[in-house]
Amino acid sequence: MREVRRKSKVPRRNHLRRAHFSASKRVDYILLGVVLLVAAVLRFWRFPELPFMHDELSALYRTQFDSFSAMVQGGIYPDSHPSGVQVFLYYWVKLVGMSEFWVKLPFALMGLASVYLTFLIGKLWYSRRAGLMAAAVFAASQFTVFYSQLARPYASGLFFVLLFAVAWTKMVFGKRKPSIWLCVAFALTAALTALAHNFSTATAGLVFLTGLFFLPKERRLHYWLSGIGAVAVYSPNIPVFYHQLFEYGSIGGWLSTPKPTFLTDFLQYTMNYSSLFMFAAGVVIVLPLIYGHWQKGRNAMRIMSVVWFLIVFGVAYAYSLLKEPILQYSTMIFVYPFLLVTFFSLFKNRSLNSTTTIVAVAALLFAGAESLVIDRRHYDLMYEQGFDGIAKSIKNDKDTLADLHSVTWSDNTFMSEFYQKPNGIANTYVLGRYNDITDMNSAICGDTSQFLCFGWTDYADPRYDVMAAAAYPYKICEKTWFSSHYMTLSRQPYGDAITAFHQLNGEPYHVDGEWAGSYIIKGDTLDANTDLFGVAADMVFADAASNCQVVIEVKDAATDSLLYWCAAASNDTLRNSGRNIIASAFRFRDIGINPHDAVIKTYIWNAGLNVADVSKIGYYGAVYDPRITALNDPLH
Repeated sequence: MREVRRKSKVPRRNHLRRAHFSASKRVDYILLGVVLLVAAVLRFWRFPELPFMHDELSALYRTQFDSFSAMVQGGIYPDSHPSGVQVFLYYWVKLVGMSEFWVKLPFALMGLASVYLTFLIGKLWYSRRAGLMAAAVFAASQFTVFYSQLARPYASGLFFVLLFAVAWTKMVFGKRKPSIWLCVAFALTAALTALAHNFSTATAGLVFLTGLFFLPKERRLHYWLSGIGAVAVYSPNIPVFYHQLFEYGSIGGWLSTPKPTFLTDFLQYTMNYSSLFMFAAGVVIVLPLIYGHWQKGRNAMRIMSVVWFLIVFGVAYAYSLLKEPILQYSTMIFVYPFLLVTFFSLFKNRSLNSTTTIVAVAALLFAGAESLVIDRRHYDLMYEQGFDGIAKSIKNDKDTLADLHSVTWSDNTFMSEFYQKPNGIANTYVLGRYNDITDMNSAICGDTSQFLCFGWTDYADPRYDVMAAAAYPYKICEKTWFSSHYMTLSRQPYGDAITAFHQLNGEPYHVDGEWAGSYIIKGDTLDANTDLFGVAADMVFADAASNCQVVIEVKDAATDSLLYWCAAASNDTLRNSGRNIIASAFRFRDIGINPHDAVIKTYIWNAGLNVADVSKIGYYGAVYDPRITALNDPLH
């Protein structure tokens, strides 16, 4: 009887544990469904209204070739990315056209799928709960939402990196012998990862090399054959990579040098610069320690993830300092999920009860979504960009101002006209990368309209704004979007327009000597948030001028020591004799000086001893608007 009773207790106890485990597992997968639903809402909210940004329009511009070979030569070789996404877009737009919805859709879907893959990697490496918590943070981070909404290599590269990591995990650590299908998946996902982005290529390479330290002997043949297969699929891109790196000589260069605080800035960005989101994540991370149930093993996986992250960061940072800047937040997106799941790696499947797990996931989703929508104003900033915003503003101004001259600047005319043409905007003076300051001078000085609207995207030369204000000194309105700006100006006082250009000379004067027109502007008379500052001289030259410069000296208000100096010469501006505007300009944020700590001196250095008449000389200052960088930087 005793034996019967003992035997009867064992299955009863196991049955209860299995029931508890099954209920806990069911709760986790319901929560995963909620995480995916929230992720979908955040990525697809008003999705058809999402306009294209600069990088997307640049890629679409490079699909406009009559043949595939022409597209490779003109659209891929001069770029800084592998060929995969550009080839896809070349055929995709032929199928669906250039509708924002259809062009962006595959990338948004891959971004959404990456939320699930983050969960899956956390589950495979640590536990189901680790993957769930990481997926919740991943779902609500502006970092991942933003790049899921762009038709660029980031969402696709991330998706394939994570797919490859899943295949790699099963290849190296799986209980079963690798099947032919696993080997094919390993090779294809590795190759597609490498074809998306150079840093997804680097991440795939790190993952592959790491596998050599854990790989059982009996799987080496499968592993190496799969790796060779991946290289074979990738091999058509090798000439592209060689050309971009060694012949074209650049895979970046348009960025600024990264700050020493890059890593801490990046981690804050991934948490939406939100104290609440960071606090919620920090509390959830340590819950297994608080409850006394934490994952004590898996240190090799933790070290591996951190090492991958630091290697990618270190290589990009060193390259940025030693050769040319390439490091930006998007560079880190391919290794970010591995670091994220490691943050939650203390979780075991039973670290928390179901109620606490529900509260933890809800807290992460709420803090992330609240900071994304309210604090970061993601949907206000993302759903009206410079290209479409400028086009709408020009149309509105043309409808209300009769005698209007319009000028725009962007990387190329295709990008400017993409939204201007559908809005019925014609006769706009469109400037692009192949134009220079002389073309802006012609656009401004060669027109006699009463009003001017001027818009730029992606940081036009700051002298452009100063020249526009010098010719049309009264500002009716201005608008700012991410990396874009627009203003409407008047030649004469108009309504509530403010004086934007502050004239320094009382009367016109004649110049024929080496020096003329010296003026002092006290920095404390400027707004403390002034960013763009410039001086312009409206001059009439008797002959084609040479070496006549407007000089700006920025000095320390306390010590009178020179802090910064810049000058613009007539050689940069003039096409011929007659009226020309010569301007010098800079940004206080670029030179790291508070305007209230400075005294500004400006003068004309007529080194070429030109004969000219100065009708006016003055300065223009524009206050920094945080929206200009708000999709990456704090909004304050």
